[in-house]
Amino acid sequence: MKIILIVVAVVVFLMLVAAGGCFYIAYRVKQKAHEFSRQMGANATPYTGRRNPCLVSSSEVAAIVGTPVEAAVSRGDAACEYRFSGGNNQNLNVQFTWQSGAITMKLAHGAMKQITGGMDTYTAVSGIGDEAYIAPGGSGFMMRKGDVMVNMELVGSGVSPDAAQKIGAKIADRL
Repeated sequence: MKIILIVVAVVVFLMLVAAGGCFYIAYRVKQKAHEFSRQMGANATPYTGRRNPCLVSSSEVAAIVGTPVEAAVSRGDAACEYRFSGGNNQNLNVQFTWQSGAITMKLAHGAMKQITGGMDTYTAVSGIGDEAYIAPGGSGFMMRKGDVMVNMELVGSGVSPDAAQKIGAKIADRL
């Protein structure tokens, strides 16, 4: 009877050790997941204001770019298209990611870094929102304030990276 009790006690002890190990592993995985989500920007301040993608007026964009703006056309709540006058079919698209913008920006930045073999091809711009970047070759401008990401495609728009930064600064001030 003593031998059976000792065997049962050893088996119960081993089961408790195994269960404790599982709980510890689950705790560490949860800690790593929280750490990863913080690094990706999951703790960014969510946007609670009105979702108006045309935060900058057409006259303000015209003054910054130096080209008359025919119209600022809202594409739902996700984008604003500034159409320039002059018949050259140039326009500036300003796209908004109202939720999870911090994570989206980190993923876009990380993806470009992977494509270029680890080189950081984005140029950081200070003083605009929480973080801002000029895309490789001046092809775009990305800015984040809180959990809102703003992306401007500059290729074919006739808008310089400097002008995009000024527009981005106005948007960041109004978010």
